[in-house]
Amino acid sequence: MPNTKQSGRPASWSKPTVLIVEDVVLVRMLLANLLRERGFEVIEASTADEAVRVLEADFPVGVVLTDIYMPGSSMDGLALARWVHAHRPGLKVILGSGVVSVTDPADAAFYEAPILQKPYKREELELRLRAALDDPPQP
Repeated sequence: MPNTKQSGRPASWSKPTVLIVEDVVLVRMLLANLLRERGFEVIEASTADEAVRVLEADFPVGVVLTDIYMPGSSMDGLALARWVHAHRPGLKVILGSGVVSVTDPADAAFYEAPILQKPYKREELELRLRAALDDPPQP
């Protein structure tokens, strides 16, 4: 289940909350630590299925950052973006991938385009997350 005990806060978190969906443990941990250092609350999920459980439990997620390719899940990042669009309208999804061209233009309605390329650039990642959250960058 999600890792939410870093700050010990209940569901009334005041910081912007990012749900990271990444199957590679080391990448997920590095992203989570980076985002926490930049002032975000983070919930971690290793599969799209786990992310759906988090979202169905009504955790206070402000934006979803998901990898596109996640073996071992019943859905990939695009399918998760479609699920979010159908079940949590208004919740923004940012896709990331190490593959250059991965999507059909028809899928663009379900996520915040363009796709972030791995390895993520810290500044670009933070700007995209804050823009998705309508929260100006902090100094």
